[in-house]
Amino acid sequence: MHETTSLHNPHVKRWTSLKYEKYRQSAGVFLVEGARAVAEAMLTGQSLEAIIYGPESLRTERARNLIQAAPPDLLWQVNEAILRRLSARDDPAEVFAVCRQVDVPLGELSLPADPLCVVLDEPRGPGNLGITLRVADGVGVDAVIIIEPAVDLYHPTVVNASVGSLFGLCIARAPNQAAFLAWYDATWGARPETCCIATLPEAEQDYSMLAGLKQPIFVLFGNEERGLAPALRRRAQVEIGIQMLGRADSLNTASAAAVILCDIVRKRGRGRYVTAQHKRVPVGFEQPRR
Repeated sequence: MHETTSLHNPHVKRWTSLKYEKYRQSAGVFLVEGARAVAEAMLTGQSLEAIIYGPESLRTERARNLIQAAPPDLLWQVNEAILRRLSARDDPAEVFAVCRQVDVPLGELSLPADPLCVVLDEPRGPGNLGITLRVADGVGVDAVIIIEPAVDLYHPTVVNASVGSLFGLCIARAPNQAAFLAWYDATWGARPETCCIATLPEAEQDYSMLAGLKQPIFVLFGNEERGLAPALRRRAQVEIGIQMLGRADSLNTASAAAVILCDIVRKRGRGRYVTAQHKRVPVGFEQPRR
């Protein structure tokens, strides 16, 4: 185990720099805050460079179990001042980690025979993206594809809002719309059984009318401001929306994804896991009971 109390320590300076996108991009790593997210990184076998905590910061049994289970050579014990420097919150979390970036190139995306994939067209809101990732993970989609330019996947707000779901998903990033379309047309789009679904606030067909969802499915969600790009919309065989019954005329991406994806998974009869998440978590890593 390592120990430091200096804000000027080279490791602390490096960790602090990861709060900024240009340093995350150049280093290929990012900062993870919170025992739940760090636990997910450990449980899914992510490549970690450091696990950081303070002797007085471990408030829950899970955080203490996490530190006990961590490889000693990864552990860094620090003081409260360093935790506050690293944190994106007013009240720093119990544990932090430095993790290698987890997304894969689009060409290396490995999918099952009948995948359920979510495609996000240039998402810009970090909180919205993080929650959308959590929704996608929660319903068991096989992959999330993000079309650039988009908000940085490793922005602290994205990482925190995903609450560890960043590690439970297969995530690929397409450098631009043309790259995604070229990949899709040459792979899943070339298969007659693939169903591409565009989600649009103005669509006449309600999401609840979808049927016959056992085949490969790609669900397209548009940018928060301009909606779904026309070139992506033209790939869809089906256009669906959520019929709003109140004064609100639409939902944000994360809320719409929760409604639509839960319905699709229910009709398909399964996600990518056979057992529920809480039954797959080892003893000591469970979500603390209130």
